[in-house]
Parts: sequence; structure tokens; C-alpha cells
Amino acid sequence: MLRKPLAVLALALAIPVFASGYANYCNSRYGFCVDYPANFGMEPAPVNNDGRVFYDGEGFRMTASGINNVLDGTVKSEMKSREDDFDSVTYRKQQDNWYALSGYKDDNILYVKSWVGSGAINSLYLQYPTAMKNEYDGTVNHLVKSFIPGDLEESH
Repeated sequence: MLRKPLAVLALALAIPVFASGYANYCNSRYGFCVDYPANFGMEPAPVNNDGRVFYDGEGFRMTASGINNVLDGTVKSEMKSREDDFDSVTYRKQQDNWYALSGYKDDNILYVKSWVGSGAINSLYLQYPTAMKNEYDGTVNHLVKSFIPGDLEESH
């Protein structure tokens, strides 16, 4: 009789807690939106309301942010400057108005996706322990697909 409840408990413990559901964050200043695991912590909003930082206490951090494109950055120039955040880049992709980079920094995996417009840049920055890659893969895929940029043609 105890075998079924123990098996269910063992299965529940093997599934990361954040797999239970997502909430959505939309930034009122820059207009971008992104899902985040509902049980993640969220740092207080900065005074300038340019984004938020979310975390799980196990080493996963997600930053969703916007900046005004005051230096007239392009997809190519922004991608090149962001490469400096990595020890090594293992993935690069560039389209007309966005780029994505993935790779390593110390013992962490970094993933950055930014949308670049004439007025603003919206970015999603993910960092998590390399040793927990398998546990976070599904969450990373969900977060990346859920990020929708705001109005990139206007400064905010």
C-alpha cells in the first residue's frame, strides 16, 4: 500500500518546483512582456522601471530589461559588445532586429537575446549553473519563446 504514495513522492521530488506554472511580467515603461516561473523570487523594481530580475535561489537568474538606444546601436554592434560578457560563445544567431548568444561564463551558462530598434533595446539575460543544464532546459525554452519586445522605435 505504501509503494504508490512513495513512488508519487519520489516523482514529485524529481521534478523541479518551478515546473508547476508560470506568471507573466510586462514592463510598463518599455512594453516588453515575459513569462517567469510563478514561484521565482523577484527583486524590487529599480527607480527608473527599466526591468526586473527573477531568481530561484538555486543559481538561476533572469533579467528582463530595456534601455533607450541613445548610442544608435545596431544589431551587429550590440551583439559584438555583449560577447564580452562571455568566457566563450557557443551559439550566435542574428536576424533583422534581434540577436541571440549563448555560451559560458565561469561555471554558468549564459543566454542573451536582444531586440534592437532605433529608439530602444529590449533584452532577456539568463544565467544558470552548467551542472543544472538538464533541469533548466525546459524552463529556458519557455522563457525565450515567451519574451515579446515592446515598441523599439520610440525612446521611453
